[in-house]
Amino acid sequence: MRRISRTVLIAFAAVGTIALVACSGGGDADEDGTTPEPGDITGAAEESEPSSDSAASGDSGAEPTAAPEPATPAPQPTATTEPVNTNENVRNYARAHAILSRGEYIQAERRFTVVIEIEPEFARGYEGRASALMGQGKFAEAIADFDRAIELKPSLASAYSGRAVAALASGDILGANLDAVQARRLDPEDPNPAIVLGRILSSAGRNADALEMFNEGVALAPTEGAAYWWRARFLYDMGSIDLALGDLNLAIELSPISAAPYLDRASLYMDALEEYELARADIEEARSLAEEPRDRTVLDNADALMSRLEELEAAALAG
Repeated sequence: MRRISRTVLIAFAAVGTIALVACSGGGDADEDGTTPEPGDITGAAEESEPSSDSAASGDSGAEPTAAPEPATPAPQPTATTEPVNTNENVRNYARAHAILSRGEYIQAERRFTVVIEIEPEFARGYEGRASALMGQGKFAEAIADFDRAIELKPSLASAYSGRAVAALASGDILGANLDAVQARRLDPEDPNPAIVLGRILSSAGRNADALEMFNEGVALAPTEGAAYWWRARFLYDMGSIDLALGDLNLAIELSPISAAPYLDRASLYMDALEEYELARADIEEARSLAEEPRDRTVLDNADALMSRLEELEAAALAG
């Protein structure tokens, strides 16, 4: 069973709550005038766990499947030999990922830079630093590091997946689609590209295909709250309030320390159900979770929701 990559979460943290920013759009096509085909939609590997043998252990070596080719072939740089890492650098790599998992993105970037300086041809070092850069909203710099990781190791599915997320966050829909397709070819069991492609399809107005992708993400990661969270956001935009609430409840049950699902559920309580006390409780819980480590985006969104909640409560009393 695979996990939802942290990069999928951190790169989209700035989108706000489901009531403030919709995942789906009005049927716009991709930049080249086409929309992604659902049969081309395929996954990226999670960030690998370091081992004492090699920090690059766990790479996907699968050959691309016979899925249809994307509109433009995904880049296939020339591979270079990845060196065997020293035990000390394996420890550096493990520490860097531990720091990243705590949301300390600046420190994680510095630690991954040390890893890269010691082993400049270690692909996963660049991939890790790219994740740390994404956490800071530095998507162009992250894409450059993903580019280097892919140049060094063209079979590294998770680097394509991460670059797809960064591209989508940067507004490069076509690039995100191509990378997500390639990632899924290399590792069909990963849920992350399914989520990316679900967002692409929903923004293109292809809601049935988008739902298929979000369902696939849940099927590939049934114990991951993030999978239900992204499907809930889509369902809310489609007007499926009860289904969205059910997914948000599952997301919070499975990932009770993630602040964003609380904000989305608060928004749903406010706007769809007029359950203001439940909304207030969720906003306060999200604020509490975002205090340590401090997440300015969550806190700002919580403040905006609380202001709107107070306006709604005042209007209800006046009426």
